[in-house]
Amino acid sequence: MQIIKNNPYRIIGILVGTSLKDQTRQISRLKQYIGAEQEPPEGHSFPILGNLGRSIEAVDNAASNLNLDLDKLTNSLFWFYNGNDVTDEPAFDFLKEGNLQDAVSLWAKLTNGKDVNEKNASAFFNLSTLMLNSAITGIVVKDETLEKGLRMRLKYLDSDYYNSIKLFSTDSNFKISKREIQLLFLNQTKSQLDKIRGFSAEKFTTILSSIPFFVKDEYLKGQTDAPINRIEKKVEDAKKKRLLNNSNGNIIGEQLHEETKDILTQLKALLTNSNIKYSAISDKISDEILQCGIDYFLYYRDTNTDPSTATLELFRLAKSLAVGNIAIQRWRENTTELEDWIKDKPGRQRVKKVSNDLERLKALIDNNETKSETVLNAKLYLSSTQPYLANIKAVYGAFDEFYTSLSSRIASDAQGMCVSEINKIQDTLSSTYDQVTKMATMMLLKQRVNEAWEVNNTIGAMDINQNFRLRYNTNRTSLSSLKSQLINVTPLNNVNRQSTYTKPSSSSSSGCYIATMAYGSYDHPQVIILRKFRDQVLEKTQVGKWLIKQYYHHSPKLVEKLKDKKAVNYSIRKILNLFINLIK
Repeated sequence: MQIIKNNPYRIIGILVGTSLKDQTRQISRLKQYIGAEQEPPEGHSFPILGNLGRSIEAVDNAASNLNLDLDKLTNSLFWFYNGNDVTDEPAFDFLKEGNLQDAVSLWAKLTNGKDVNEKNASAFFNLSTLMLNSAITGIVVKDETLEKGLRMRLKYLDSDYYNSIKLFSTDSNFKISKREIQLLFLNQTKSQLDKIRGFSAEKFTTILSSIPFFVKDEYLKGQTDAPINRIEKKVEDAKKKRLLNNSNGNIIGEQLHEETKDILTQLKALLTNSNIKYSAISDKISDEILQCGIDYFLYYRDTNTDPSTATLELFRLAKSLAVGNIAIQRWRENTTELEDWIKDKPGRQRVKKVSNDLERLKALIDNNETKSETVLNAKLYLSSTQPYLANIKAVYGAFDEFYTSLSSRIASDAQGMCVSEINKIQDTLSSTYDQVTKMATMMLLKQRVNEAWEVNNTIGAMDINQNFRLRYNTNRTSLSSLKSQLINVTPLNNVNRQSTYTKPSSSSSSGCYIATMAYGSYDHPQVIILRKFRDQVLEKTQVGKWLIKQYYHHSPKLVEKLKDKKAVNYSIRKILNLFINLIK
């Protein structure tokens, strides 16, 4: 330790407590020897402590550093004094001879396992000086030796004899308290250690945290600002790196944890978990590491690189540091989302395999919305979608809910298109009184029913869910009945309309519309009036066409729900009667 090796007392070659007269005589003798280029007597400079280069200038500087009482006390805290002639003088002689081991043994016998008292106070002090000096060799610090030296010196300064060194080194009028002298020693020691590269201030405070002494709490809490500032700077640096390159979020987060863990451990020893300073800085590190994981995950989530393992590790590190409820809750929410994403990995892999097929199907479904609702378009729609459905089936399997729902959607669209055209032809047939036109319409109906039957068979072979299968079977029965009635129709025959094939809906199982349900017959006079209003008025405007389309889409659902509710049907008839009176 340089403050010992280059101590003014050592340069002059005297002990703490040497009288001013003897000090002046020693300085004069030293200058004479140095001026004559002769080696001066060593006195109490103890060469075993390390090389000592003397010059007249060095001696003058040393003398000037021993003028003021505070300077005397500061330097005396890192040198030796004779407090017990019986034990100290022999020890000093050993040191002069270069016999460090015997000097240490002599003082150790007086101090090991003992409290500080009048006879051994100087032994505690002098032995701790040797330990502090030997704790630092060049740029190497021996932590264990440093800890022993500090423990022994602080035990001395914590005792009732702390004032002995002050009495030996300063004027009797100079006043200094136990608190002040301990802080003076600690600050000077820390200043020396700060010059050693690789030895951190946090290491020093960690060593001190295990030693009891009077100003411990005050001193250690005063040392927290510097490490907290260092951590904050490292967090800010990590944030800047993360914002510049999210793809390295895993490395940035791990580096931040590695660079701050020792500092944080030391802060925890000083402040404890419950301290607001500690919890705030620990949460700050946790949040940044968590954000590094989030940004890294988002960067690679939709790529061929799986970010889950590295992200989970960062989340684990963030959890270990989170102290406050907000930090813990943020970690928990993001961890839950990540775990759900990991669990869904098989599903994402399947979607990835069929992504092109899904895109093509979406385009076909969207395009079909603009097409006319005809049997031919239904047939073309099924034909164009089947190859993509087959690819999806190969990946998901025939019983997968996603696949069957998609297949059912396409099947429902196709069946609806068939129902729409056949119902329109039937409506035309019912409202036509010219026999030639009626017969032509009937032949067209027969043709479309046969074509719709083919489409229906295609739909029946598709993988559809149970809900749509029920609707499909109901409409297939209606179509089969209508097909049977038309089987013998020729240009010379007629057919009694007994069955109505209706557009399927999410809950429809009836072949009736709302008006037919309300009046009990498709050919009821009031129903005929409503159909004429539809064909002669609504069909001639865009809004009217839209209303008709909505009616076909939604009415089967209402029919299914209301068909057995007599009171409701009665109310519907009253409303329809009022409307019919208006349109008449």
